[in-house]
Amino acid sequence: MGKKDLVIRVAGEGGEGVISTGDFIAAACARAGQEVYTIKTFPAEIKGGYAMYQVRTSLDPLFNQGDTFDILCAFNGEAYQINRHLLLPGTAFVYDYPEGGFEPEIPPGVHAYPVPMSKTAKELKSYRSKNMVALGALSGLFNINEETLLNVIHDKFQSKGSENLNFNLEAFKKGQALVKDVAKTDPWRIADPVPPKDVLIISGNDAVGLGAILGGLRFYSAYPITPATEIAKFVAVHLPKVAGVLIQAEDEIASISQVLGASYAGKRSMTATSGPGLALMSEMLGMASMSETPALVVDVQRGGPATGMPTKHEQSDLFLAIHGSHGDAPRIVMAVEDVNDCIHMTVEALNLAEHYQCPVILLSDGSLAFSTQTVPAPKPDRIKIIDRKRWDGTGEYQRYGMTEDGISPMVDPGTPGGMHVATGLEHGPTGAPNYSPPNHAAMHRKRFGKLNTVVDFVAPTQIDGDGDADVGIIAWGSTIGVVREAVIRLRQEGVKVKGFYPKLMWPMPVAQYEAFARTCGKILVPEVNFQGQLAHFIRAETNITPISLTICGGIPFTPIQIMNKVKEML
Repeated sequence: MGKKDLVIRVAGEGGEGVISTGDFIAAACARAGQEVYTIKTFPAEIKGGYAMYQVRTSLDPLFNQGDTFDILCAFNGEAYQINRHLLLPGTAFVYDYPEGGFEPEIPPGVHAYPVPMSKTAKELKSYRSKNMVALGALSGLFNINEETLLNVIHDKFQSKGSENLNFNLEAFKKGQALVKDVAKTDPWRIADPVPPKDVLIISGNDAVGLGAILGGLRFYSAYPITPATEIAKFVAVHLPKVAGVLIQAEDEIASISQVLGASYAGKRSMTATSGPGLALMSEMLGMASMSETPALVVDVQRGGPATGMPTKHEQSDLFLAIHGSHGDAPRIVMAVEDVNDCIHMTVEALNLAEHYQCPVILLSDGSLAFSTQTVPAPKPDRIKIIDRKRWDGTGEYQRYGMTEDGISPMVDPGTPGGMHVATGLEHGPTGAPNYSPPNHAAMHRKRFGKLNTVVDFVAPTQIDGDGDADVGIIAWGSTIGVVREAVIRLRQEGVKVKGFYPKLMWPMPVAQYEAFARTCGKILVPEVNFQGQLAHFIRAETNITPISLTICGGIPFTPIQIMNKVKEML
């Protein structure tokens, strides 16, 4: 029986087909009934630079990309140099030779398979076929199911004509033939196909777009920015199918302004951006808070500040998301863990915006944006859509009238009797400007007070483990998946450890944090940012004094990093 958990890394020059090779492997494994979790990285430059695609596949559920690879396929010398320190005894190494431009030193215990990728591609009269040659070789060496791979290749190239399809199939078959008689020395073999499940294989960005449409989205405006642009691409294709409208605005300020305008007109509206764009939106997010206008902003975080590392992973926008405003401007902030969350929490975020009539910021990140995972296919008939509170048409309409729950009814423009003023100025119940100190204080209490029930409206946290523990780990965003696996492995070693995973970042569910901490000897907070941003809020808002573990190299944590830190603490 093949190994259940196998990690394949393909690396090389951007433009050589590294990313498409990984996509083919991931799709083939998913169609063969495997669980799949991928991670990819590519250069920010228009042409060239190091690119990497890692596929983790298993018969069991997967929570993250894994510690390291079992198999490395290097398209060039740079890929070898960057990854050579990870070529440990037992790993398999497939590389382009003899015309790949490098001759590696094979570390002891590494299973090496030179494959003439470039040479074969040149013989086929197209260097662009190099990745298909590599794909064929990987299929032959490691039991990547041929039938599903051929189906994926057919689906990819059939629209480009039979000549293009046949050429790529020929390159794939050539790659298979190159390794047909190779003496295999490694143990790695992807498990044989099992009956496929009712799943999607989808990226985090596409999952946000899918969740938005399932959640009733009808207006989307955005300005392209890495790594959030693919959300707009997905929505552009599918939103018109439900009579929705998408606009590419001239900048992020225009996009959030249009979102507020469409929301004021009665439509469920959103935008997506990254850190630099969220910063530009801060003034209009204050407008959304003051005018109590529903709006969803998805922030796909990237390495910063400034232009920073546009295609790299980071969790460093929490300060900006929670407090990035002039004045006291309430908002709800949530963070997704995985691709499945990207679907269902986008629905939930739209519901929160509509119900509480305020801006909601949903945090994703650069790693999750491009990662593809197998997730249960959503059931549209089970999606719950919550609409905004609307005026019943009786009595004098007061847009900002005081209510028991702090949420005032809204009307669509043109509703008889529903004329009102909606501005960024402080106002009284009717919307007319009112600058008196008592009114300003009362309106602040109204705007903030209505968020007191958010903790009851959603499932704000998840707890992994019962009873007391020596170490409790608090993780947010995509780091949760890494911690989930680390907790499982630590328990298998006899370590008493628990996990705490907030999905609602703000308002902060303080009682849940403190209840969890009371059951743990020490608290560890791993984050992919330099300052330890969640740890900062924990110290500020709770009685917990956590130990902060931060990295900021543009890549996610691995489970072994978390495990080693816990053992160090003990």
